[in-house]
Amino acid sequence: MPRRCPSARGWGGSKNGLPRHAPARHRGGVRGYGQFCPIALGAEIFAERWTPIILRNLRMGCERFGDILAGAPGLPRSVLAQRLRRLEREGVIERTQLGRTPTYRLTRCGEELAEVCMALGTWGARWREVQPAHHDPYLALWSLAHLVDLDALPRPRVVVRFEITDRRFPARLWLLVGNGEQEVCVHDPGFAEDAVVTTDAATLVGWHCGRIGLGAAVRAGVMQVSGPRWMWRTLEAWGRLSPYADVAPADRDRPAFSREPV
Repeated sequence: MPRRCPSARGWGGSKNGLPRHAPARHRGGVRGYGQFCPIALGAEIFAERWTPIILRNLRMGCERFGDILAGAPGLPRSVLAQRLRRLEREGVIERTQLGRTPTYRLTRCGEELAEVCMALGTWGARWREVQPAHHDPYLALWSLAHLVDLDALPRPRVVVRFEITDRRFPARLWLLVGNGEQEVCVHDPGFAEDAVVTTDAATLVGWHCGRIGLGAAVRAGVMQVSGPRWMWRTLEAWGRLSPYADVAPADRDRPAFSREPV
């Protein structure tokens, strides 16, 4: 009768004598994988909940705590504070104190990790379908505001009012960009409006993501625009700002955006 390797039981009974579960590694109070594999080492930082979203917002130019938080609906303040401390400790970001307000920026290490976020976004745009529950008009406009090149605006400040026709969303949002401002307001900011866009949340998200152009949306009757011609040209360009606008879904037969109600 063949002799069994005595380590098989001692290491959890695996057939090859190796442990079924490698001992977990702890670093900074965070449970790790306990593996030398670079994927495991990278995932210990990147795969923590909310970290990719925080990295995305930092890459989009958010430097202050409140700015990062505004682009992450649902993220608790306490969790953001924990994640920022962890990322600073790992050398992914650097924290600078200007008076009483700290600012955060990606380091060289963080810039490379942010590129992982972008690659993940390409995969998500190609293989994942946007569901009605994802149709957040505020977040779509917030993202757009941070993608707009302020130096290329046709005037110092541009204000666009968006009328969202879905009842379950805020009826009005104002996109305000220029003079160093990149904001989405839920109340009238008090500036003259350059254009008014009326649409539903699904179309707004689709336009922002480059899945439907302004002209096509207007011709289809799912978007109306009131404003001067220069504003039409500006909005048409804004609909191509998403870094994933040119990423085609892997299944070309399925719609990129479901319009069914939640």
